[in-house]
Amino acid sequence: MKISPYILLSLATLFWSFNFIIGKILSDVIPPTSISFFRWLLPLLVFLPLNWKEVKVHRTLFLDQWKLILLLGATGYCLNSIFVYEAVRFTTTISTSFINAFNPVLIAVTGYILYRERVTKVQFLGFILSLAGVLCIIFQGQWELFLELRINLGDLFMLVSISIWSIHTVLYRQKAPHFPENPMFPIMMLGGLLVTFPFLLVENQASHWSWINQIGAVHVVGILCLNIFPSVLAYRFWNSALRKVSANKVGIFLYLIPVYTSVISVLFLKESLKLFHIFGGFLIFAGVMLVTRSSFPKKISKGQAP
Repeated sequence: MKISPYILLSLATLFWSFNFIIGKILSDVIPPTSISFFRWLLPLLVFLPLNWKEVKVHRTLFLDQWKLILLLGATGYCLNSIFVYEAVRFTTTISTSFINAFNPVLIAVTGYILYRERVTKVQFLGFILSLAGVLCIIFQGQWELFLELRINLGDLFMLVSISIWSIHTVLYRQKAPHFPENPMFPIMMLGGLLVTFPFLLVENQASHWSWINQIGAVHVVGILCLNIFPSVLAYRFWNSALRKVSANKVGIFLYLIPVYTSVISVLFLKESLKLFHIFGGFLIFAGVMLVTRSSFPKKISKGQAP
């Protein structure tokens, strides 16, 4: 049975929105590093065997580039995830999802900083618009908070997360042509888990893993859902759709992530969608459209999950 690529794209972005929702639920009990580690463990156990033959064929290349692998893993499957789960402990999932939409703009800025990738006047205008939207959300549309620099810690963590992710994306785009595409995804996950593991031990030694005694069925199901939906199915659906839909159409579907997150958060987490979310989100989306229309018109990378 053939499924429309537009349905696959809609499902992929819906599943990525689950990352914020489920992360919020789990963060009440499970520490952020532990959530991140167990989120990527099952996907690694799924994708590594599927690509094992190619991994063996290219093992010399991967071993020679182990520092780069660890860096890509740390920025794409470790630190960025940890800061997301730190963020949802202190702020709403609605705010985190809208700030996450600022990501494409940060990627363009990071590309300019690291590799002097061209930034046009239109893209610079898009950056200013999106930044204004992010500041509107962070300071809740209250300029007195801006003047006093009173920032929500969770919003700050989310900015750090997408900044780290932008570094990963730019590095991946620059270095990916040197690596085989299919086995690269699980190898980066492996690198991320290797980097995460020491943080996992440090985080839990102080508490003596006390959270384990507090977990219930909802937390186990939550971890499994993080493994299955935003980490495995979203990746598969997204990449399947990429083969059938042009990149400019695919990118538009990313705007559904804060929409899905807002609806689910209002219905199930009893959060409120405020006017500053709507106004700030409008500025972010307008800026992102200006930046991405001339930034990445031909290709959107596979496996680049929020």
